[in-house]
Amino acid sequence: MSASLLFALRKFKLVAEPIRCEVSSRVGRNPEGRVRVLAMDAVLTLGVPAASLEHLDRVLGQFEAFCTVTQSVGQGIPITIGIFDSTGQRLK
Repeated sequence: MSASLLFALRKFKLVAEPIRCEVSSRVGRNPEGRVRVLAMDAVLTLGVPAASLEHLDRVLGQFEAFCTVTQSVGQGIPITIGIFDSTGQRLK
């Protein structure tokens, strides 16, 4: 996910490094009683304030659609993504 976000930022020649990504999962039993990963939560944090990045709304709109992980794993496991800037402002 971080690589996809970085790629999308670089398409617009934006520098937002360092980017941090933390992923957690919720494990529980499915309807058949088998233990499974039920959901994943990802938090990506940019290394700069959002105000310093032009076209950020376009970057954030495109990144998820092209993200290999989100589009592949997300077909079987729900993934929630939160994106924040360096000041803690939630961007998505």
